[in-house]
Amino acid sequence: MEAAEQLALANFCAELEGLRAEREHLSDERRQLFDRITRAAADRQPILALLEQLLGTTRAETVRSFATTLPGIGPGQPDEERYVCPDGVCGRISSPEPGGAVPQCDLLRRSMKRA
Repeated sequence: MEAAEQLALANFCAELEGLRAEREHLSDERRQLFDRITRAAADRQPILALLEQLLGTTRAETVRSFATTLPGIGPGQPDEERYVCPDGVCGRISSPEPGGAVPQCDLLRRSMKRA
């Protein structure tokens, strides 16, 4: 899977809970498109083109929308506190509170694995 698709999948997975809550406010057509994206992501198929349709953006704009901070900015994360995609397809990284529960992949409904 190409880097842009991995980034799209990682961000989609990270935001899935909130996106599912927002789904109810979408039109029927956009809700169906959101469901297609969710199925494609779960099947580990490309989702970037579908996200472009949903957001009404170009590929470059869609990818740029995922970049929220510059590398090295923000709090550090100890290695032992980092969890990654359970099947290694996307680049999602999650760092729970120390001693907190293992993060879950809402898409696959599996625990993320320790990095």
